[in-house]
Amino acid sequence: MRLLSVFIIIFSLSCRKDQPAAQTTTPANRYVNLSHLDRLYQTVKLPNGADVGTVAIYSEAPDYRLVTDADEGFTCVDDVSRAAILLVNEPDLATNADKQTKLRQMTEFVLQLQAENGYFYNFLWPDRTINKTFKTSVAEPNFWSWRAFWHLTEVQPYFQKTDPALATRIEQANQRLLTAMLRDFGGKPRDFTFIRGVSVPKWLPFGSGSDQAAVMLLGLLNRYQQTPSAEGLRLMEQLAEGILAMQFGDANQFPHSAFLSFENNWHAYASDQAYALLRAGKVLNKPAWQAAARREIDNFYPYLIQRNYLESFAVEQSGSAVKLLNESQFSQIAYGIRPMIWATLEAYDQTKEPRYADLAAQLAGWFMGKNPASTPMYDRTTGRGYDGIGPNGVVNRNSGAESTIESLWAFQRLGTYPEVMKKVE
Repeated sequence: MRLLSVFIIIFSLSCRKDQPAAQTTTPANRYVNLSHLDRLYQTVKLPNGADVGTVAIYSEAPDYRLVTDADEGFTCVDDVSRAAILLVNEPDLATNADKQTKLRQMTEFVLQLQAENGYFYNFLWPDRTINKTFKTSVAEPNFWSWRAFWHLTEVQPYFQKTDPALATRIEQANQRLLTAMLRDFGGKPRDFTFIRGVSVPKWLPFGSGSDQAAVMLLGLLNRYQQTPSAEGLRLMEQLAEGILAMQFGDANQFPHSAFLSFENNWHAYASDQAYALLRAGKVLNKPAWQAAARREIDNFYPYLIQRNYLESFAVEQSGSAVKLLNESQFSQIAYGIRPMIWATLEAYDQTKEPRYADLAAQLAGWFMGKNPASTPMYDRTTGRGYDGIGPNGVVNRNSGAESTIESLWAFQRLGTYPEVMKKVE
């Protein structure tokens, strides 16, 4: 993962001196604080003259200077889309001109990075040109394209009301990407392959990428609610079928109803399968999807809490028994905790069962210091989400875009359930 393993170089974002960060005022009882995200944000002009909003990918302690990556760049679609989804769900968006401007400029950034094939480039170089060649930036069916789709489908209803011309461009971009998705995934046969004896599907991104399929599902669900289509529904059903095929174990049998992420592996980051299945299952009346999601929440999340959380593991299968091959507890990052909080809150919203409120509060405790480092991983006074917990409980106090926004996402959603926040506090 780029947060923890890339080589970085310092990059001064010179135009920031002309753009003082807006002063963010945060209500005393609100955990969401956008001050650090404002530091990461800047507007830049692309070579074609477009003014776009960016979010710096890295920010290094102790002074939290902004840094760039030698291979990738200084900002990316992945994180800008995260920030846009955060802003469009802010309760004061309708009256906050600063948030409105940033949301519009970040959406412009993502639109500018769509390639002719419908997919999205990911990174921008310091000279404001698009990185079209590095492996995490090429325009292909990968996380950043799905996150862009989720972003654009999430904001389209807002811009239909506030900026119809921009909404038209968003619609065109979404249709281009949907056409590519249907072309590349819609006709795939429902074949399986075996990895260390584990039967996994071959029709998801990279074959068995249920983590990526979950993000695809969120964008497709938005799209379907706005513009229903039979082919869109079929693709969602196909993706969900593949995600369900990646669930193994039960309450008593390891891995306790977890959705494997890819092949025979599970990793904490990007594990949005349960949340996506709950959301889509409710809208599309697919109770089996919702039940599968609740099984992971009921059986696997308490197991992770009991283990003081894990980063990843691999399994193998012999006969009907799925056995642990290897596991790693670290590094632990916000991107691994937030998906579980969202899924558990969605289960609480759908069932109104108090046990899900209790579980969501337990999971949120990771951010509050109930973790292997016994250290808060989100600072509500600054809005910084720290970059992770390493072996021996060592905290990486850098605060890049991913960790910051994933932390803010968690507390933004928690804040809509005051009864849960009382348990967190």
